[in-house]
Amino acid sequence: MARRAERLLILLDLLRGRPVVTAATLAEVLEVSARTVYRDIEALLAAGVPIRGEAGVGFSLGQGYFLPPLTLTEDEAEILAFGARVLSIWSDGALAAQAEMALTKIRAVLPKAARDSAAREILWAPPWVSRHPPAVDLLQLKRAAQRRQYLRITYETLNGTLSERSVRPLSLSFFGPVWLLIAWCELKADFRCFRLDRLRASEVLDQTFRDEPGKRLVDFRRAKGEAVAREMAGSGV
Repeated sequence: MARRAERLLILLDLLRGRPVVTAATLAEVLEVSARTVYRDIEALLAAGVPIRGEAGVGFSLGQGYFLPPLTLTEDEAEILAFGARVLSIWSDGALAAQAEMALTKIRAVLPKAARDSAAREILWAPPWVSRHPPAVDLLQLKRAAQRRQYLRITYETLNGTLSERSVRPLSLSFFGPVWLLIAWCELKADFRCFRLDRLRASEVLDQTFRDEPGKRLVDFRRAKGEAVAREMAGSGV
């Protein structure tokens, strides 16, 4: 559960992003009780935020309490909404929740025309019932790459054998429906693309690494290119 100050900001974003939202919905998104939602609403009202509440309907934010509109065209708004929707479908729960929250914040500051256009979902990504989300934590892997933390992974190769590797995570790439971890592999002393559906275990280590020429993401892209990544997505490591 978010700390209260952070939670109040999220609550404001939720109210900005929707014409009306119920206490039950707010409680579910914020992962708190309905009673806590009502207390938070009272705190915002005391701070001068014009919130209207109607029994059986929900809460709405009064006119005049908005951030300056985000200068996106209707096409740009639709594309962002579509991208967040695709990510929410083809990733694990943690990353999907981040995508939905980002979309909520974007909606909150869109001009009405762009917000309405995004809500129509002309670009639509329906739920894919047969999908198999990665068994690993995508958000954890992403943060390890951001913080330059080594990973210890157990990987199943094409012939079914298990291999333990120490790797430098560089990027998570999606080649539908396959997610790849692009990394510098210490065992092979080279770049490798690991299919996340073959990762049997992963552990973020405290040990960090520095950017070294020849071992960076930019070096991978220069040397291997996206075509190689696509090939690896099909054939494995």
